[in-house]
Amino acid sequence: MTVYNCQTYLRTSVESALAQVEEEFEVVVINDGSTDLTSGILDEFADSRLKVVHCERMGRARALNFGVARCAAPFVAILDADDVALPHRLHRQVAYLEAHADVALIGSRYRPYIDQHGNPTSEDVFPLRFSEIAHELGQFRCPLFHSSVMFRKQCICDAGGYDESLTSSEDWDLYVRLALAARLPIANIDERLSLKRLHPEQFFWGRGGAQFSPSGQRSEMTVRRRIADLLESR
Repeated sequence: MTVYNCQTYLRTSVESALAQVEEEFEVVVINDGSTDLTSGILDEFADSRLKVVHCERMGRARALNFGVARCAAPFVAILDADDVALPHRLHRQVAYLEAHADVALIGSRYRPYIDQHGNPTSEDVFPLRFSEIAHELGQFRCPLFHSSVMFRKQCICDAGGYDESLTSSEDWDLYVRLALAARLPIANIDERLSLKRLHPEQFFWGRGGAQFSPSGQRSEMTVRRRIADLLESR
């Protein structure tokens, strides 16, 4: 987990990560230079499974790479600081990766949405199989839910990690490089693993609803160009 100024939802997210039924795990939280109450909230936890690193501001992608490098386990699960992990999440994903040695990364078929108060609102449904996921990526769509993703640490390190030049869409870019460039199998499993929270602090809000910042829009266009280049080079 990386966190930057997410005091409203952080406690719930960390508690959900610590409430896993899996017997052995650690929760690594990178506090990416937060200026709100985030540091104090994290320091209130007294749990030996929680490793908190307070840092100067790095930005999301660099903070993700910094956190992955500090994870001791061969499998790493991502959880955004405003989302919620369901209790069985790690157990299901570890079992899947242990049973499918060729799969580099897995997510959830479902992305259930909750509002700022935790009330369910809607749900996305993504494809399960690698061929379908690769097709969606080739259609400039992102068919994985980042807060449901678990990957083999070594595979992501070998791929160069998250692209630190991007201010957003770094997860989408990672899937593109794994599935379309390296042709590493990735999949979604038929389980609800995490909940995606939507709230006004995530986006700029305009007449059309949620909007990305100009830098976020530039990152999205960068990923789209990379997909187009990969498809053209085949």
